[in-house]
Amino acid sequence: MNTDGHRCRRGFAGDRVVAAVRTTERRSLARVVLFAALAAGAMLAGAGWGESWEAIREAAASVRTVRASFVQEKRLPILTRPLRSEGTFAFRRPGSIRWEYRMPVESVLLTDGGDVRRYTKRDGEWAAEAGAGMEAMRVVLDEVAAWMSGRFDESAAFAATLSPGTPTTIELTPREEAIGRFVTRILVTLAETPGAVASIEIFEGAEASTRIEFQGMELNVELGDALFTAP
Repeated sequence: MNTDGHRCRRGFAGDRVVAAVRTTERRSLARVVLFAALAAGAMLAGAGWGESWEAIREAAASVRTVRASFVQEKRLPILTRPLRSEGTFAFRRPGSIRWEYRMPVESVLLTDGGDVRRYTKRDGEWAAEAGAGMEAMRVVLDEVAAWMSGRFDESAAFAATLSPGTPTTIELTPREEAIGRFVTRILVTLAETPGAVASIEIFEGAEASTRIEFQGMELNVELGDALFTAP
């Protein structure tokens, strides 16, 4: 048996997975902002137990900061197994967000005071990204203010349906064709614990989806400025 050949093939397969992760993330800069903004808004929604839109808005007003870790699984027709990513998320009112992937590819999205920046680690150093994708990210961030206030039902980009129960869910469907091209619907599942979100699932077509499960959520902890300004 040619063990070197097997090692090469395993290495090549691993390289293809990492390359797929990099390509997927780079093609979806706006989608990453969508994840981050939606996570913050949805966690605020959880604080109101999701009984009604009014209760969600009232509860959102009491939350200053959110911090959690997450596990993300992306399913694509070309993959036999989901692409798994892990990272951390932080939010501070009125609109500071840190969405960081720690594995398998290290990258971080930072928003603070309307400024949007994305960094990817290459050869042990953080490298800033720029381009048209960053403009798309700013467009998506227009939704953040409404979500941060718990006003899912007032979104100009998404129609929201609240389904109280065990568990409570919020379903978001795009109103605009431009958004519908990369997101067909979003399902937010609230946890039983006040202020906690169990998962967010983003459907990107008939066979493509991204599921994010949150863990170890903390509300109203102190979060310093550096967390949102430096990778």
